[in-house]
Amino acid sequence: MIPQDKSWLVGFRVVQAKLPGTKPLPVSSAPLNRQHVNQQKYRWARINKPVFKTPIPYVQTPGCETKVPFYQHNHCPAITWCPNGDLLAIWFSTNAEAGREMEILGSRLRAGKKQWDVPSLFFKVPDRNMTGSSLFCDHNRGEIFYMNGVEAAGSWQNLAMVLRTSNDNGASWSLPVLADPNHVKGNQVIAGMFKSREGWLIQAVDATPGGEGGSLLHISKDCGKSWNRTNPDTLTPSFEAGDSGGLIAGIHAGVVQLKNGNLLAFGRGNNINGHMPMSISADMGSTWKYDATEFPPIAGGQRLVLSRLNEGPLLLISFTNHPAVKDSAKKGMSFKDSSGNYYKGFGLCAALSFDEGKTWPVKKLITDGKMRYLYGQAWTGTFRMDKSHAEPMGYMALTESPDNMIHLISSGIHYSFNLQWLMEPVNLSVNTEFGPLAH
Repeated sequence: MIPQDKSWLVGFRVVQAKLPGTKPLPVSSAPLNRQHVNQQKYRWARINKPVFKTPIPYVQTPGCETKVPFYQHNHCPAITWCPNGDLLAIWFSTNAEAGREMEILGSRLRAGKKQWDVPSLFFKVPDRNMTGSSLFCDHNRGEIFYMNGVEAAGSWQNLAMVLRTSNDNGASWSLPVLADPNHVKGNQVIAGMFKSREGWLIQAVDATPGGEGGSLLHISKDCGKSWNRTNPDTLTPSFEAGDSGGLIAGIHAGVVQLKNGNLLAFGRGNNINGHMPMSISADMGSTWKYDATEFPPIAGGQRLVLSRLNEGPLLLISFTNHPAVKDSAKKGMSFKDSSGNYYKGFGLCAALSFDEGKTWPVKKLITDGKMRYLYGQAWTGTFRMDKSHAEPMGYMALTESPDNMIHLISSGIHYSFNLQWLMEPVNLSVNTEFGPLAH
């Protein structure tokens, strides 16, 4: 266990024995994600034209010689850029989402490289479930924050929250400290930590381990030294349009701060009038008001991203439908092509707002239109990408590097594009032949 941790499952046992006479075992080498990490500050070069790079896998099966425990279910990622130009991604690997074998693996896309490193161990508390991870790079301090849930045993019902930081691009990390030592509901970390204009760290978490019931915030006003949750009693409101309560509507929420200081959040579940719910707070997350968005709801195996781009607009990454939900699989969404005509698209999509979330005039499928088959890990499996189909499921996480490239990962795939590409209307007359295969 983490030495400072405690729970109702842990006692102690006194052992008296002769001190072993053998030498201690040698300390094993650092995992690959911490090896040969360049410490030179990277010079980010912005690209002033539309860019959509070929999607590539960031979750790869390590060979047996690496001695990395790698399980069949890889899911729930987080990602950040590093000051040295690397991208760092983490996720859990397990056989069962409630399992105690669950561990956090990590991988780097090193600056200038086109392929991610093979996975290696990033963090593990032995025999504890580790659901929920978040990464955030504070560009002003050059410091990377890592937050994770740690169970008392199995499942994700009673998580404490652990925090580590790095000031050397993730080559080393501070000893883990308990940001919230209580093994309680309301500590299931969601990827997407950010810094408010007040200089506060904002971390969203699920308020409940169930499929609905809302999200809440943990806020640090002292650069991660102490944290306070916005709704200690986690009372569940009604989540009706026009109502208010102490929780964000929907689990796995994406949260941004608006220019007027308010917080805006979208979530999964607790749908309003058959649409994805929206929550707005004027008091830094203590209370929220609810309304319906124009977007379709998402469900199991899907997680949205809500982020403010470096250039100013708000970006929502979500899905047009859920392939397993009755009456949803055939709906899709309407998208406009370069000729001004509308067509129906399915799967992973982006929407842009230039007026602080009031309207979302730009919508686009996350695909370059080329036909290819990809493997999305976890609940997604293998899927076909083409002009009108993008990834159907996946837990999304996003970071925008200082060169204004948007790096979006699902449970298994890394997408890289920029705002100019999102703004460019899709041309449906492009070649339909197979594009490069990413798996």
